Amino acid sequence: MGHVTLRVLHGTDRGRIFDHLPTPVTIGREEGNSIQLNDERISRYHLKLQEDNNKIVLTDLESTNGTKVNGEDIQVRIVRDGDLISVGRSLLLVGSHSDIDRRIAEIASRVPSGEDGRARQMGERLQRIASHDSDVVEDVSGVRSPLLPGGPPPLPGRLSPAQSAELCELLNYVQTVLREATEGAVMRPGNEKVEIEFPNWQSMLDLQARLAEMLRAIADPS
Repeated sequence: MGHVTLRVLHGTDRGRIFDHLPTPVTIGREEGNSIQLNDERISRYHLKLQEDNNKIVLTDLESTNGTKVNGEDIQVRIVRDGDLISVGRSLLLVGSHSDIDRRIAEIASRVPSGEDGRARQMGERLQRIASHDSDVVEDVSGVRSPLLPGGPPPLPGRLSPAQSAELCELLNYVQTVLREATEGAVMRPGNEKVEIEFPNWQSMLDLQARLAEMLRAIADPS
């Protein structure tokens, strides 16, 4: 029996994690599904994930609004850790942190010697971790984000209601820009490189610039 982990990135159920669910898994808005999402654009029984030959196969159950995987409309598709499933107004990420790290290791290990030294070094380190079946996210976070070796910092505490609301607005803005960029990205089967439309790429660069300005303003209020 296969297992699958899904994390909701966008939609009414944003932030929910469905961890290590045994297949088959069905997703829809009706009770009786393995995962019931509160999304009126999702069909009653929208899609099914099942294991076959050690692979997870996604099948759209003739849904009204269809299913996308990595930006492409699909009927049947093998899904892997790190893939994005778009249904209705909801966006789901396949895999846990450590599951995705292992896929990064697999992809990076295929980079020819000398072609991309950093990617190959990352792949070798992640492969060593994956070979021990490590589920400790901190083991690999330093490779993926060397400035934050312990993962993202905690949210600030003791915020006033107004400050909490302002922080939510800021984080929601960041999350919306990233969502629009990732929803427009395409990764076709057999090609491990993701294609992003130029406007979405520029939106991400603009977001970085705005965050840089905010950080500077906070550090130097004058």
